[in-house]
Amino acid sequence: MPKVHVKLHDWSNEENVAGLRDGRLNLAFVVRPPNAVLLEGIQFDELIRERICLAVPPRHAFATRRSISLALAEAASEPFIGLTREEYPDYHNYLSVIFGSVKTTPHLVEEHDSMSGVMSSVEAGIGIALAAEAFGYSFGNRVKLLRLRPEPKPISVGIAARKARLSPATEKFWQSAKEAAAALSKLDQIRPINRSVDE
Repeated sequence: MPKVHVKLHDWSNEENVAGLRDGRLNLAFVVRPPNAVLLEGIQFDELIRERICLAVPPRHAFATRRSISLALAEAASEPFIGLTREEYPDYHNYLSVIFGSVKTTPHLVEEHDSMSGVMSSVEAGIGIALAAEAFGYSFGNRVKLLRLRPEPKPISVGIAARKARLSPATEKFWQSAKEAAAALSKLDQIRPINRSVDE
């Protein structure tokens, strides 16, 4: 649309929701938090769902497996790489939920402010991490993604805005995001599965 300026920010989920609430942002792409109360006053439309996997270096002892059981607590005993607690408390909530059944908290040896940093440390062999399956496509054979058993609930990524009438430009962007996500979903259905994530 003419005279519309789009400014992008690389903010955490919490910063995005806060930015929507205080009017600094018109729209944001966010991960649906485990606690629905955190999106109170926010309209959310799911765009994609992502499977949570365990990312390991290609030469790790787990790398020959297709999946790993959480019940055995093997994964929780490994050094873990994660996102910073200050900026990404939801990531730590997911760790607690996923490993709650084995009553073993993973030991974090490094924290990063982006998933790219986390995955680079995994690739370097520093530790293992929880990651969305989509990172398997971007990191190719540099990391191996293992399915978790039992499989955790997928994360939901969507577009969000304050509960109010959207401007025409904002509404157009919202609809364009939904169309792009639908097209991506169709592409995923015909794209070959990443060899590092086997059934």
